[in-house]
Amino acid sequence: MASINKLIPSLASGSLELAPALANLNFDFVLWKVAAPKEFEGVGSALSTSRRDDAETGTLHTIARKLGALFEKKIPLTPALTKAYGTRASEIAQALSLDERGRKSYGVFANRAGADATSLWAAATSGTSAISIHLLACLLARIWDAPEATSLWVEIVKRRKEEVLADFDETDFAHLATLSAARQDLPRAQIAEWDNSARAWLQVADSVKKKQQIQLRLIVDNVQIPVNWKTDTYESVMEAWSNSLDQMEALVQGISQQARNGDILLALSSWHLFPDLTVVTPSTTHIRQNDPVFASGGVLTIGIQGPVVQEKGVHWSLPLAYLRHYGAPVVVGRSICSVSRSRLSLQELLQATLGSLLQAWATAGKDTLRSLRWLSSMYQVLLEGTKLGYDKSSTPTKGSAKHSWLALLSEAAHLYTISHGLERQQNDKLISLGRKHGKTFLGTPDEPVFGLLAQGKLIDIMADEEERIELLRKVGKSLVEKSCIGSSQIFIRYKHYLSDSTWVYEYATALPYNTSKKRRADGTLISVQSHHRWLYSGNNTRRFPSIWYKQRLDMLRAVPPTGDIDEDYASTGDLYRSAKTNSATALRDYERREALLTVAGESVSKREDQHIEDLFPADAGIYWPHWDGPLSYTQPTPWYRFAFGAIEDTALFAIESHERVINQTTEQKATLLYSVFEDYQINKQMVAHILESNWEVAQVDVDPHLKSLKAISTAAMMFRHFPYASVDVRILQQTLSNASWLRASSSSLDSVLPYALHASSNHRSGLVPKALEPYALSEAQAFACLAMFESGQHDIDPGQLTDVMAMSSGNSIYVSAALLADPYENTRPGDIRGFIGNLGRPGISFLVPPKAPLIKKVSIDDWLLIERNEFDGRLSDHFQDTSLHLSFTTAESPLNIRFLGGQDFEACILETLFSVYEGGSWIADLNVSNLQTSTRICRMARCVSGHPADIQPSSAITCIDSWLGLVDALEERVSLVRAHGNWQARLAASSICIALGYDTIILPNHVCWKCFDRKASAYHGHVIAIG
Repeated sequence: MASINKLIPSLASGSLELAPALANLNFDFVLWKVAAPKEFEGVGSALSTSRRDDAETGTLHTIARKLGALFEKKIPLTPALTKAYGTRASEIAQALSLDERGRKSYGVFANRAGADATSLWAAATSGTSAISIHLLACLLARIWDAPEATSLWVEIVKRRKEEVLADFDETDFAHLATLSAARQDLPRAQIAEWDNSARAWLQVADSVKKKQQIQLRLIVDNVQIPVNWKTDTYESVMEAWSNSLDQMEALVQGISQQARNGDILLALSSWHLFPDLTVVTPSTTHIRQNDPVFASGGVLTIGIQGPVVQEKGVHWSLPLAYLRHYGAPVVVGRSICSVSRSRLSLQELLQATLGSLLQAWATAGKDTLRSLRWLSSMYQVLLEGTKLGYDKSSTPTKGSAKHSWLALLSEAAHLYTISHGLERQQNDKLISLGRKHGKTFLGTPDEPVFGLLAQGKLIDIMADEEERIELLRKVGKSLVEKSCIGSSQIFIRYKHYLSDSTWVYEYATALPYNTSKKRRADGTLISVQSHHRWLYSGNNTRRFPSIWYKQRLDMLRAVPPTGDIDEDYASTGDLYRSAKTNSATALRDYERREALLTVAGESVSKREDQHIEDLFPADAGIYWPHWDGPLSYTQPTPWYRFAFGAIEDTALFAIESHERVINQTTEQKATLLYSVFEDYQINKQMVAHILESNWEVAQVDVDPHLKSLKAISTAAMMFRHFPYASVDVRILQQTLSNASWLRASSSSLDSVLPYALHASSNHRSGLVPKALEPYALSEAQAFACLAMFESGQHDIDPGQLTDVMAMSSGNSIYVSAALLADPYENTRPGDIRGFIGNLGRPGISFLVPPKAPLIKKVSIDDWLLIERNEFDGRLSDHFQDTSLHLSFTTAESPLNIRFLGGQDFEACILETLFSVYEGGSWIADLNVSNLQTSTRICRMARCVSGHPADIQPSSAITCIDSWLGLVDALEERVSLVRAHGNWQARLAASSICIALGYDTIILPNHVCWKCFDRKASAYHGHVIAIG
C-alpha cells in the first residue's frame, strides 16, 4: 500500500498531492496483489483452487482492496496483531483442510467444500489494511444479523467516501488509492458476499476453538457492558474497530489492558485470540488460557465498574439507516450473550431442550439434577428390560426408537449428570437457557413426567410388596405431620399374592402406635411405638354385609334393587370370596411372615378376625366398624376413603372427610417417583408397559408437545450426521409444533422404518409407538427443517422447495444424497448429506436444477469419436477424465419468508447447473432427482442363486466408452456404459439415460451375467446398463 501512496510524494508533507490532471485517475484494484504474510500461508494452502483464484483475482479480492484503500488512513498499524492473527487463522484452516481425495468425495461441490476462508485470503493478499478490514467484518458478523451488518457496511462506506472527497476538495491532497476507492462503486450485493464469507469463517473457527469459546461465553454472559456509548453509527463503528485493534495489539506485545468498553471482548470472541484474563466481578479470578500467541504475557482485566445498564453481555445499539428501502433509521440492539447471538451444536441444543422439557414439567422438573438423573435411569431400566427380553420394554428402545426423542434426551440427561467443572457450568447455562427462553419450544404436556405421576402409577412400578408399604408409611408420616389426622385414622390396604393368580387384601398401619411403656435408666416412662399388620391366615372371611354398608351401596346405586350382594359383587380373584382357598398354603405363608414381622418389631393379628367391607372402595369407601387388638376405635364414623396410592393394589385410606388432606402436589409426587427409582426395586416390565401404553393411545397428530418432541428427534437425526453443523439459538423461541415443515403434510409423516409404514393404527403389538418415532420427511420438508434450525427463525413452506437439491447456509452445505452417492445406492427422498462449505452467497441459498437441463447434441463431425465395440466380459472405467461442476444461471427468486421492507433477501432460490464435463468439454447438465422418482431405473440385485462367477453374458452387449457414444442415438438393444468404480461418471450416465428416455439397469460391483440376461430380456426397447 505504501508503495502506491508514494508514487508522487509531496516534498513538504510526505502525502500524495494530486495535480488536477491526475485527480480523475481510476485505480484498477483487480490488478493489485501482494504476497500474503508468511503467517497466513496455512490459510491459502487449505483453500480449493477455485476459492484461491477468487480470493486472489475475483470479486472478494477487489472488495478487500477497495475497502483496505478506503479505510487505510483511519486505522492504526498493528504488526504484532497481524502476525498473531495469521498464525491463529492458519491453525484453524489447517485443522479442517481437505486433501484431494477427500475433496473429490463431494462431487459437484468439491471446489465449494471445506472451510470458507476466501475473504480472509483475499485480505491477506491485499495488504495489511485489508487484513484489518477482515477483522472488522468478523466484529460485525459476530454481533449483527447479516442484513444489519450489510447495512452497517453500506453506511460506513458511504460516510468514509464523503469524508475522503470532502478532504480532497478542501485541501487538494489525497492518497491515490484512497481517493480512487472513494470514487468507485461498491455494490450492496458485493458487500453482502464479503459479510457472508466472514460469517462462514466465524462458524468454522468457533467449531475448532469450541472449548475456548465456551469459556469466554461463560464470562461474557456475566458482564453488562456496551461496545461503546456513541449513537452516531459511523463514529461508533470506527471507535469500536480502532480501540479493539489498539488493545489487542498491546496485549499481543505483552502490555496488559482493561476492558472499559465491550469492544475488546467482542474482538476476543470474533478473532479467536485468547489472552489470560483477570475477572474482578463479583470477585477477583485469574484465568489462564495458555494461548501461545500471547507468550509475552499481556493480561486483560474484565469487570471494572462502569455505568449500570440493563442489557446482558456485550451489547451494541445503533440506528441503521440502510436496513430498509423506506423509512427512518431503524434502531437495533444486539448482544453476544448466549441468549441472542450463540450457535449451538447438536449436543448443546439437546441440553437446552432438556431445560425446555423440565420447564414444561413445571414443579415436577424443579430439581434439575434429580430430574435428569431419573430420566437417565428410567431409560436405563428400559434398556435392561430389553436385554432381559420383556415384550413391552423392548419396543421403546428398539428399531427407530433408538433415534427417538426419548433416547436422545435420556442420553443428554446422562451426559449432564456425569459432567463436571467447566462442562457442568456450560450445561447449567444451557438448561437455564431452555427453561427461560424455550417455554413455547416444546409446549406443555397433558401429564408431566410421561404420565408416571398419574394416580396409582407410582405403586404399580414398584416390584416389592414390603417396599410399597414402606413408601406409603413415609408418605403417611410426611403428610400427617402437616394435618390433624391421628394414627388410628389412616391405614394401608395392600394386595398380597399367594400365587401368580390368587391374592388377598391385607391391612397395615400407616403410622406407628403406642404399644407399651418402657422405663428409662432415670426411672421415667417413655412410650414404645411400633406398626401392626392384619394378615390373612387361610380362613373364610366372608360375612353377611353390615346393613350400613348395604344402605350406602344402595344410596350410591352401586347394587341393583334386587339380588344378593354376595353373588352380584363376588370377586373371583380375591380369596375372601373364592371357594378354592388353599387354607394350608395360606396358613404356612401367614406363619412365615408373622415370624419375620415380629423380628422386625411389628405386631400381627389375623385379617379374618376383622369385619371389613372393601368391595367397592372407589364408590363407597371401606367400612371398618372398629379396630380391635392394638387400636381402639373412637372416631364418629366407620368409613374410610382412598387418599393416595393405587386403589386396587396398595393404597392409603384415611378417615372420611379427611382424605383430601393427604392430596400431594405435583412436586411431591415427582420427588416420590425419583426416590423410588433411586432407593427401591423397580418392576422394569411394568415401567415399560405403562410408558408404552401412554404413548400408544397418545393423539400424536394433534398433541403439540409430542409433535415437538418428534420434530426434535427428526432434526437431530439429520444434524447428528453433520459434526460441524450448528443451529441458531433463537430456534428455542419458536413453537416447534407449528412449523410449516410439520404442518405441510402431516398425514404423510410416518415412521422411518419399513415395518411401520403399513401399520393401520397406533396399537401395533411389538412395534414402536408412533409417539416415539422420528418423522420421515420429504426432500422439501427436510430442507425446510434444516433452514429453520440453521436460521433459528425462518419457517419456510416446503411447497416453495419442491425441486431443491441442495442448500447453503453459513459454513454448511446440505445436499440431497442422490448428488453425492453412487446411483446403485438407493437413496430415499429426505436423505440429506451435509459438510463444511459455502457457496459464497449471503443468507440461505436453495439450489434447483433447470426444468429441462440441456444435453450436448452430436453432430456429423463427431462420427470419428464414436466407437461401439462388443462387450468382452470385463468391467473397466473409460470415463476417468469425467468431472462434475457447479455453476449458476442468472435466474434467482427470493423466498416469501416475511416482508419488513428490508433491502436484503434472507433466503432465495438459485437456478443451478450440475454439469458433467469430459476434460474441458461440456457434456450435459443433470437433474439427478430423476434417479429417485423415475420408473425407468432398476438397480439389479446381487446374485443369490449361486451362479458361477466366471459365466459370461449370453446376449450381445455393445460397449459405450465415451459420452458422445451415450448421447448419440442408440441402435443396439442392450448397451453397457463402462464406468466401473467411478461413482461420478455412473451418476452422470444414469441421469442422462433417464433424461433420454432409456430403460436403465444400474449394476452392482460384482455382476452375475446370467441374472443380467434374465433382467435385460424383460425389456422390449433399448436398455442401457451402467457398469
